[in-house]
Amino acid sequence: MVLCGGDSPEREVSLVSGDAVARALSKRHRVFKLDPAQTNFLKKIEKIKPDCVFIALHGGKGENGTIQGFLEILNIPYTGSGVRTSAICMNKIITKKILMFHEIPTPDFVVVERNNIPDLFFGYPCVVKPANLGSTIGISIVKNVSEMKRAVRKTFKLDSDVFVENFVKGKEITIGLIGNQNPQVLPPIEIRTERKLYDYTAKYTKGASAHIIPPEIDKSLLDKASDYAFKTYKILGCSGCARMEIIVQDNGEMFILDVNTIPGFTPVSLLPDAAAHAGISFDELCEKLIALGLERCAKN
Repeated sequence: MVLCGGDSPEREVSLVSGDAVARALSKRHRVFKLDPAQTNFLKKIEKIKPDCVFIALHGGKGENGTIQGFLEILNIPYTGSGVRTSAICMNKIITKKILMFHEIPTPDFVVVERNNIPDLFFGYPCVVKPANLGSTIGISIVKNVSEMKRAVRKTFKLDSDVFVENFVKGKEITIGLIGNQNPQVLPPIEIRTERKLYDYTAKYTKGASAHIIPPEIDKSLLDKASDYAFKTYKILGCSGCARMEIIVQDNGEMFILDVNTIPGFTPVSLLPDAAAHAGISFDELCEKLIALGLERCAKN
């Protein structure tokens, strides 16, 4: 069964991912697609009794551990990370605190309390972010206090947890990983876009961004970034797959921006592109994630 759609702001992207995954898996399996936003969701799962669920949901209940816990209660194996890791990685504030504890570099940040504008120790420009949304939804780069106030008000309409992050300028790369206990690090991808930010439009509009493989960055820095990505995957307890967003500055410093436990599976998505450059076709990637999900659930 492929779960896609849902009720998060990333619903439309999830439907595209789900279609692609279902097509790939249907070559070898009997596949059902199901949208958790539909009525009688539970009855449909119980009637079908899937051997494994491929979670192609992005954001919200599909990525924050809720669906994962629901499937565990039903004793149905599923792809990707488990309940705890999904919940942690969906909340960027908690993720950043754990990374800082383990001395994995991530930009400085301040948590925002509702109706309060925080005092910044890193100055402007900075980035206002919702803690629990993906696909760059609700993110604003601000240059002064008045812009900060507007951005904070707007972001609190989208999420109950908001933080302000130091704006770090540099080349943005992403590093995907596939596996459970011993994950494979996929080739890094440099992301380029003419837009001010690698935002929702840049991510999901064909031609709005370019994937540079290999990145035009010194190999020693790419090796270091890959090491940080591997350590982050292990520290947070990821399984199945995940994708790290990393900024690399001109002076060689680098910072983990985000950890995505259910990357996109659309025609313009980064993880399938990286896998293809590692010799793993889209069909093979989907099969591999099913196998890893069955392995993790069997072990648990």
